[in-house]
Amino acid sequence: MGWRKGVDKGSNLRGLNRGPMSIVLQVLGALVLVVVASDAFTNAVEWMGAIFGLTRSAVGSVVAAIGSSLPETMVALIALLVLHDAQSHAIGIGAVLGAPLMLSTVVFCLIGVTALSRGVKGVPGALQVPVPDTLFGTGLFCATFALALAASFVSGLVSHVAAAVLVLGAYALYLAYHLRSDKPEADESPPRLRIAPKLAQPPLALVITQLVVALVLTIVASRWFVASVGLASQTLSISPFLVSVFLTPIATELPEVSNVLLWMRRGQDELGLGNVLGAMMFQTSITCAIAMIATSWQLDESARVAAAVALLSTLFVLGWTALRRRVEPLALAAGGVFYIGYVAYVIART
Repeated sequence: MGWRKGVDKGSNLRGLNRGPMSIVLQVLGALVLVVVASDAFTNAVEWMGAIFGLTRSAVGSVVAAIGSSLPETMVALIALLVLHDAQSHAIGIGAVLGAPLMLSTVVFCLIGVTALSRGVKGVPGALQVPVPDTLFGTGLFCATFALALAASFVSGLVSHVAAAVLVLGAYALYLAYHLRSDKPEADESPPRLRIAPKLAQPPLALVITQLVVALVLTIVASRWFVASVGLASQTLSISPFLVSVFLTPIATELPEVSNVLLWMRRGQDELGLGNVLGAMMFQTSITCAIAMIATSWQLDESARVAAAVALLSTLFVLGWTALRRRVEPLALAAGGVFYIGYVAYVIART
């Protein structure tokens, strides 16, 4: 039972009752800590962007995207690099692929449904999002994710390192596109700093303090979460990958969803969609690169189907936007159909 030894070592849970109720409480406790810590981290990262006067494009697509991607990235890092047992690796792969799957289907759907429910200004049936930015983001994601998926069909560290370098290069291209020199746009300040809610303009030192504390808490919560998911997988007799690919994004994407819905309610469609596309690129580039180097990256059928569903959902939005020359809610809302399709596939397979 080598995987249990690894889980115990990583979670410091020796001696605890491993009954179903205990495992449920452990998973819920880890989820709460992950969400609270990542919310504080995202809040601090947004203030960093505001202090340094970044453009709206950079804040939504890069700064906030990296901040809200931290939880699932940390779960993957802990599972793949710290805990070396096979079960933890399966959980890590689930986190790596689960985030793009959730973002490109469920979160796309939420954006589309929110736009349809509130109505949109300007062009009927379209979000107020620059078409070139959307085409660039969805197109680069599809190319990058397709490369990462293709790498799973070949073996050998050299091939995987080469693929990892290419996907990291793709993210560098994405950063260059959104951080290109532009005049900073006037925008409202981020929500008050969590540790200094009375200060309208917190000093940089406080922002950095919150950033560091939140990062430490996220690492602790992620390690606890990986261990809890491993125990839940054993108890339910379900593949740790399947538990992770569904459960991890539900918890770790909560900050993403809250940011997106807040921006959409404010009519800041560019920030909402840009944040999601930025998180998708970050996950596909950074975490996939780590997974390709740290593991054998030989995905099973469920993992490859999950990746294919995320790719197809994004290709659908890319094609629709290219043909219509505007970003329409219906194309994004269709992501929910792709997610339901994957759930049906998993149920039928098991």
